[in-house]
Amino acid sequence: MKWIVFLFSSVLVVTGIAAQEDSRLDQLFSSFTTYSELPREVAYIHLNKSVFIKGEEIGFKAYVMDKDTKKRSLETRNLYCIVTDSANRTLKSKMLLIEEGVGNGSFSLDSLFTTGTYTFRAYTNWMLNFSEPNYYEQTLEVIDPETDEYRPTADLGKFLDAQFLPEGGRAVAGLEAVYGVIIKYPSGHGVPNLKGSITDEAGQEITRFKVNQFGIGRFGLLLGKGKTYYARFENNDKEYRLPLPPAHPEGIALKLTDLKKDIGLSLEMVPGTGTPQDQPYQLSIHNGDEIKAFPISFAGDLKQLKVIPKTDLYKGMNIITLMDQNSRPLLERLYFNNNGLKFVETYQARSVIDSGQVLVTLEIPGVEAGTFNSLSLSVLPDNTGSYTHHHNFPSYTLLQPYLKGPIENAGYYFEDINARKRYDLDNLLITQGWSSYSWNTVLNHPPLYRFDFEKGISYTVRFNTRNSDDFYIYPTANNPSLMLKLKKGEVDFTVEEFYPQEGESLSISEISKKGGTRPPGGAVHFKPAGIPKYAPDFDISLPNRLEKSTTQIEFPPISFENLEKLQILDEVVVTKKKDATRMEKLKDHSNGKLDFFELDDPRRNQFLSNYLSGRGFIVSEALGQVSITARNPNSLNNATPIVYLDGILLTDFTLLYRFSLNAVDYIEINKSGIGSGIMGGGGVIKIFTDPRLQYAQGSGSLSFNEYEIPLTYGIQKRFYTPVYPSYNSPFFRKFGTVYWHPDVRADSDGQFRFQIKDYGLERIQVFVAGIVNSDTYALGSFSIMPGNNPANSQ
Repeated sequence: MKWIVFLFSSVLVVTGIAAQEDSRLDQLFSSFTTYSELPREVAYIHLNKSVFIKGEEIGFKAYVMDKDTKKRSLETRNLYCIVTDSANRTLKSKMLLIEEGVGNGSFSLDSLFTTGTYTFRAYTNWMLNFSEPNYYEQTLEVIDPETDEYRPTADLGKFLDAQFLPEGGRAVAGLEAVYGVIIKYPSGHGVPNLKGSITDEAGQEITRFKVNQFGIGRFGLLLGKGKTYYARFENNDKEYRLPLPPAHPEGIALKLTDLKKDIGLSLEMVPGTGTPQDQPYQLSIHNGDEIKAFPISFAGDLKQLKVIPKTDLYKGMNIITLMDQNSRPLLERLYFNNNGLKFVETYQARSVIDSGQVLVTLEIPGVEAGTFNSLSLSVLPDNTGSYTHHHNFPSYTLLQPYLKGPIENAGYYFEDINARKRYDLDNLLITQGWSSYSWNTVLNHPPLYRFDFEKGISYTVRFNTRNSDDFYIYPTANNPSLMLKLKKGEVDFTVEEFYPQEGESLSISEISKKGGTRPPGGAVHFKPAGIPKYAPDFDISLPNRLEKSTTQIEFPPISFENLEKLQILDEVVVTKKKDATRMEKLKDHSNGKLDFFELDDPRRNQFLSNYLSGRGFIVSEALGQVSITARNPNSLNNATPIVYLDGILLTDFTLLYRFSLNAVDYIEINKSGIGSGIMGGGGVIKIFTDPRLQYAQGSGSLSFNEYEIPLTYGIQKRFYTPVYPSYNSPFFRKFGTVYWHPDVRADSDGQFRFQIKDYGLERIQVFVAGIVNSDTYALGSFSIMPGNNPANSQ
């Protein structure tokens, strides 16, 4: 955490600062340092769409970012994802493995779901330390075709909620004020393009206003003392006449003006008992991590003008607060600084049709293949009605965490940024009032370190009785095997950073003094053992954007039974391809010959000694001891091979005594010893096991204990292609999914490539999120005509 006291010589000449003012600034910096000492992270989830058909899958890509640096968070590895219904009951939950700041998963929309609105939420354990809305939350809709119900739409309600909020939070009589206007339906959606006027008590029009497509606008007003003003407008043949909040007889008014390269701050005072003219004030600017501040004095002039270069502001959100001599916040204004933020929105897309597949290439100028690049892509029919998210990647990580409430179509402010959108964003910030950072919390109640950054699961094995001090832990997909030895007096051991996948278990063997293995008698405690509960302090979700078209669509009958069978068959095919790909990759990176053992391989009934004897080695087993020598060694001085068991170098071979092949996955034998130096004269033998293979064969008594893991990581799917009865139906073209790929990485030439099935669609639309060159946000969408070049990107 860094803080800076800065003075602007162009607008403020200081010959000396009183010790009291120094003390107040020091206290502010000290409190803020304590408050911001713990780093924050913020999550964004790219959902493959917002409207789903029951029987589909919710595909999602997670991006966990460091809130302060705007880069990927490399601390947390565990992300918790849940889906709740309208009664806040959790229907689906999953722990996601985050690697390099990203991860992906899916939820099946099964029999638990009916037509209705649901909420997707994602958070880390570390986020539970803080009150700010750093978690992810988004509503989504589900359609159950069997109920023959059309997509639900938000209930707008009959009445309007209109708010007129003075800039900075205070309007002072006798001074000019800027008011932010926000007019919404009860659903939270803005009333678009509504016009109105401001009148005095006699009905005389003073000024006019107009809100934009989100019901947001602003107007300026010189406030007369003791006068009441009214806002007048009409909607749906109903006339509204609402009084503006009364102006205060004393106080300070704040106005911010964007001067292109600078911002101008105007602070004007009407003195009073609450805001005396001769007392010192201080103006602070912070972004949740760093703070800058300087003193303000009205002693010589009731109006103070400050010009601040944007280069002196933080990139992204700036929270500007005026405080009195007791560090009591009086005014607050949010300002968003685009300087220094990098966005990619334009994509050069090419597509070629080959053997029923559409091969798509995305080219982003300036991509560096050696840096971190990762995109998530949702491919839908053109003009789809199923992708109506309010947020995109930058809006959720750069804007939402600093605000208390939801934002309608927040992604708008970060797509094709121009002067108009910067103005609209500033109007939005005027209407938000105080930020999500409470100064009472900052100054008096800093967050406590109660919840850790989680990197995997830890487990502790405790023994009441045991016959040995040596234990062997079998490998899993994400963890190598371990050999542990308890020291004298120890009764347990703990393993950190364990990353089990769905369907995996923990398998442990006790190693006898003769090298044999048997099940241990220990009990295992896992942490975490369940998904932590999170009760957010803010409501930041909003029903999806309203659909423009209300044309009735007839849903075709869908057999979920057949759909499940097709998905199971597809999973088998994918698994076979996955196994084949794994074998090819292992062979490509091997210096020796690999021998894979299928589940029904008769050699599983052999001992390792018999297997190696048939592979050019002399093996002797007697009284628990094992010796292995090469028949034709490469070195006369060393005929003993180097042996690894699940990546562990064996210094003696007693563990291999009467070693059964029934749990062996594959064995790699490198007789030449290449890559192992002078110690490899007898060759290299690498044995890789999987205890589940032994269990699957039902081969007598087990030599290990298998422990069920209460919380595991969801398996990451690299692609998802749903099945529909008809790809030409209006139903598919309105709500269907063509393709979902959660993790497309740049190739060595800096281009992103993926392929989808050719469904014969004239045009498809691709929605993009991701990180390019480690620090650049990728966002937006483009449409292409499969097989036609050049593609039309937008």
